[in-house]
Amino acid sequence: MDQTTQRSGNVTGGRVNKARANARRHSGRVRALRILLPVLGLIVLLGMGGLIFVFNLLNSLGIGNVTLTSEGLVMDRPELSGNDGERTYRVLAERAIQRLTNPRIIDLEMITAEIVSNPEEKAQITSDKGTYDSSAETLTLFENVRINWSGKYAIEFQRVDVNMKTGAVVTDRAMQVQSDGGDIQANGFTYDQENGIARFTDGIKMVLRPGANKTENPQ
Repeated sequence: MDQTTQRSGNVTGGRVNKARANARRHSGRVRALRILLPVLGLIVLLGMGGLIFVFNLLNSLGIGNVTLTSEGLVMDRPELSGNDGERTYRVLAERAIQRLTNPRIIDLEMITAEIVSNPEEKAQITSDKGTYDSSAETLTLFENVRINWSGKYAIEFQRVDVNMKTGAVVTDRAMQVQSDGGDIQANGFTYDQENGIARFTDGIKMVLRPGANKTENPQ
């Protein structure tokens, strides 16, 4: 075999090996997506369900000290806690301000909520600010909106609108879902509680860590 033929064979073999390596990487990414996308979707569904459950309780918030200011009727540290038979819950805000111009609208500050389903499953929801409209049964949360599920998964929003009659959750701002197995970032998100569908839109980015949860077996 002359040198030209040998070089040609080496080049062809290198291309084949490279193609095979690319195919293996692609197959690995596809397998990771098949596993991680449903998991990340489930995280979002659990988080949204917890969000809607907690804030459906707003009408029953216990009221601390009440004062009348130029802002409106200010309720100091309103709180609600209880058990619905399946889970325990606690909802707390630093302040709730009922507007004088529209008493059906309540502005909330430094909101914290916790839902405990069992010792291993706990959702924590926090937001610096929120606006609750009792007539429309809507809630808008904004500034550092976070949902943490059992310390394993986290969802962050810049702003999110919740329709508590339909269970719909919508945002047109940046949001992200973080987990050990991967992250999703998007500039839009909708959640349809009735059909159990979570949809990410606009500028979607995904980071996969398919081996993050694997541990090496001892030799």
